Amino acid sequence: MVSKSELKFIRSLKIKKYRTGEKRFLVEGEKNVLELLASDFQIDKLLVSEQFLEKHRNVLGQTEFSVVSSKILADVSTLVTNDQVLAVAKMKIFSINELDAHQLIVGLDGINDPGNLGTIIRTMDWFGFSQLVCSEDTVDFYNPKVVNATMGSFTRVKVVQTDLPAFLKKFEGAKMGADMKGTPLHIWQPVLPLMLIMGSESHGLRPEVSALLNARVTIPKFGSAESLNVGIATGILCHHIATASASL
Repeated sequence: MVSKSELKFIRSLKIKKYRTGEKRFLVEGEKNVLELLASDFQIDKLLVSEQFLEKHRNVLGQTEFSVVSSKILADVSTLVTNDQVLAVAKMKIFSINELDAHQLIVGLDGINDPGNLGTIIRTMDWFGFSQLVCSEDTVDFYNPKVVNATMGSFTRVKVVQTDLPAFLKKFEGAKMGADMKGTPLHIWQPVLPLMLIMGSESHGLRPEVSALLNARVTIPKFGSAESLNVGIATGILCHHIATASASL
């Protein structure tokens, strides 16, 4: 049985100030929660439907859970349709010192669309990259829309939100920014240590970030579109880096 106060607490986590204050976040839907259960994230609350329990009882292990109605799940969820499962988990707060400078680090400057951030995290995970540094004005990593868009990859990517220019000043490897006037992608030979910095579609990289780059790369345009979605652009560049690394 779940109390009214517990349901109120779960609903409050849709709002950033409550997530930040409680250091807790929502994980919703079958795929994301299964990935959560397989990770080392601490789970505080788990609400499951009878259907989810029947299908996945074997993966619950010692995790405590409450069986609730589809109506309750739909009421507390941020998803349009979620009649399966919802979890409250404790945030992991990573520090800059936990990053490996000898592996690829992706940097994001002012990415404020949750779907784009979630897609980037999912794409990085696909290509085997797990380190992401976000500017302070990039959307909150634990925003439910971000978590939902990662399709479980949030459990495998370290995300640090910090002063991006200050981080770049200390980073000793190549600082490669995506830029329309950069080196064409097919010519670029990526070498680690490397930080790949992506800016927003509407504004690109801020001047204070751009000034700290020591190299730039562009994805050549063959059609008439004005810009390339930042999630797709990050995927193309990650593929290029992964392929180059695999050939060494």
